[in-house]
Amino acid sequence: MATSAAGTEVSGRMQPMSTNNIFMNRKMFNDPIHGTIDVHPVCVRIIDTPEFQRLRHIKQLDTCYLVYPGASHNRFEHSLGVSYLAGKLLKTIREQQPEEPITDRDILCVEIAGLCHDLGQGPFSHVFEKRFMPKMRKEFKHETMARKLFEYMLDKNNGEIKDKIQAIIGACNIPNFEEFTEDDFTFIKEMIDVPKDLEIGPWPYKGREENKSYMYEIVANKRNGIDVDKWDYLARDSYMLGVKINFDYHRCFATARVLRVNGLSGPNGESNENESTDSRRDIVPRKQICYREKEAQNLYDMFYTRMTLHKQAYQHKTHSIIGMMICDALVAANESIRLAGKRETCSISDTVDDMQAFTQLTDDIILSILYPPTRGIASRQSETDGLTTARSILNDIFERKLYKFVSQTQVKKGELIEHEFKEHIVRSLTEDGFPIEEKFIEYDIVNLDYGMEDKDPLEKVRFYRKDQPNEALKLERHQVSYVLPETFAEQLVRIYCKVNGPDPKVENVKKAFYSWCIQKGFPPPKGGVRRQTDGD
Repeated sequence: MATSAAGTEVSGRMQPMSTNNIFMNRKMFNDPIHGTIDVHPVCVRIIDTPEFQRLRHIKQLDTCYLVYPGASHNRFEHSLGVSYLAGKLLKTIREQQPEEPITDRDILCVEIAGLCHDLGQGPFSHVFEKRFMPKMRKEFKHETMARKLFEYMLDKNNGEIKDKIQAIIGACNIPNFEEFTEDDFTFIKEMIDVPKDLEIGPWPYKGREENKSYMYEIVANKRNGIDVDKWDYLARDSYMLGVKINFDYHRCFATARVLRVNGLSGPNGESNENESTDSRRDIVPRKQICYREKEAQNLYDMFYTRMTLHKQAYQHKTHSIIGMMICDALVAANESIRLAGKRETCSISDTVDDMQAFTQLTDDIILSILYPPTRGIASRQSETDGLTTARSILNDIFERKLYKFVSQTQVKKGELIEHEFKEHIVRSLTEDGFPIEEKFIEYDIVNLDYGMEDKDPLEKVRFYRKDQPNEALKLERHQVSYVLPETFAEQLVRIYCKVNGPDPKVENVKKAFYSWCIQKGFPPPKGGVRRQTDGD
């Protein structure tokens, strides 16, 4: 006889357990950011699956730990934090607004969505999604993959996990909540998947009706970017990086309030002169989470903190170089490393089409390249040319023989045309008598903004006053502060040379980049170029 969070197994059948056993089978996690986290038994059952456990082996900040040693935390603990904050936010709203029809069923669904929102992250997270997969010419979004992996988790082994979830819910003895309906599972999948636009058009979702629209913006908020995913990673990443921040998400909980908003941009919901008639006509009034007007500065701090972390850590130039090198290693080893799929073995890039193979794909893939074969991952041939190249790149990373950062400048959003930039650099080098193969040149276009590209991040946030708690309003900039920035976005243009030792290519690329900056009227790179002397 075996016991689990779902109950007691007798003669091969799962028997529901008592409410006392449900209490005993919950789990308490001691989190360095949120303190003690109480996790529902349904979430515990999901945590104890291979699909979720793989997040223990995927770094939250991909290769950032090779620059900031403390940033070695994983997607696993971040997902626990997002689940906790998602449930806490919805519970807080229910306490403060009992008139809102928020059920225990809704809260558990939102907690599960927060828990599973990052299931689809590939090895080294953004390196895999933003660098590797585009080079493989394959479309990939981690949100879509998260939904696919969640569905795979529920359906595999004839729906074993799904049945156990239903048994756990049934044993909780909550009135009007005997089991999850298909609408509940759909609701979770919709929250995990790429967010849809809730401002215009007919209601796009099936899991919940339109009067619960704000629930879709708790885990991932496409409207204005204020969500619990961001609250957790700002707090967690800054703590692990050792970077002090001013933003305090606890204040957001204290003042969060659900109000129906007509979506228009003017004060008190009035139309803005700059909005077109068509856009005003298409906007649909829906409920969203609003905040006390005094929290406006705190929310600006949140968006500024996001940009600061991007500037100091997420987009750190050495971190970016290591990400490029990891990507090059994965490209070189793509066909040599094989992972067992449902029907056949898969290359690294093909795992995105086979959930069984993708479940095995984590940051540990680099160990398979360095020391093949690795348990659970098979290589057809340990010493192919591609694998040898990949191993050499990885060894260079660990021995700190990195690609060379050449220079950078900054431009306003929208002023740069990427393909023209690289073409100019290559052409300039050829015309100056320093022909360099394009494969030696790499560049980064780094977007630094407040989270809404070049727009004011509070443009689509609504507030309320203490004496008018049921009226949503939009604050004008001068109502918050006269010292807010005029521009909310910029781009850094960085250029690198794929050599890892002294090489004349670096100085030549630097001259070509300097020439491009002057020609385009962009700020010249710091340090300029080395002037020739009589002794040169």
